[in-house]
Amino acid sequence: RLSRATPAPAWSVSRLPFCAAGSSTSGDEGCTAAEAYLSASGFSDAELCKIKVRYASEFDPDVETRVKPVMSWLADIGLTTLQVRSVVSKSPTVFGNSLEQILQPAVKWLKHLGLDDGQVAKLLASFPGVLTRSVERTLDPKVKWFKGFGLDDQQVA
Repeated sequence: RLSRATPAPAWSVSRLPFCAAGSSTSGDEGCTAAEAYLSASGFSDAELCKIKVRYASEFDPDVETRVKPVMSWLADIGLTTLQVRSVVSKSPTVFGNSLEQILQPAVKWLKHLGLDDGQVAKLLASFPGVLTRSVERTLDPKVKWFKGFGLDDQQVA
């Protein structure tokens, strides 16, 4: 247990500049355009902290070419606003992946397994890492492994 005299760890929410009580990312000078956009889109400071901590490097994807298209696409495939926020908060690296080469094929692959739009949305909100996995290198081999036990596509899904 930390005493009051013990400084907060470097990764602590209270040490991140936009997570101070009562602050908002959109007003901070150190705020990136992506953080400001997400804040304006309804992300709380706590969600922005999670994103910043989970993102491997400085969180600064281009808003026009990465953030807006991915968030729009997630909504277009049937995710609710809360589900979109869940995906981004849990796996902010979705902004670093190609929409056409990685994200869309992953959803197409899930639907090929027999999942409907609602099931895909629920799965992505719970396990957004599925979006950033290669279909050929990661997802297909896992399904083939399960099928080796006699399961069909519906059972695997």
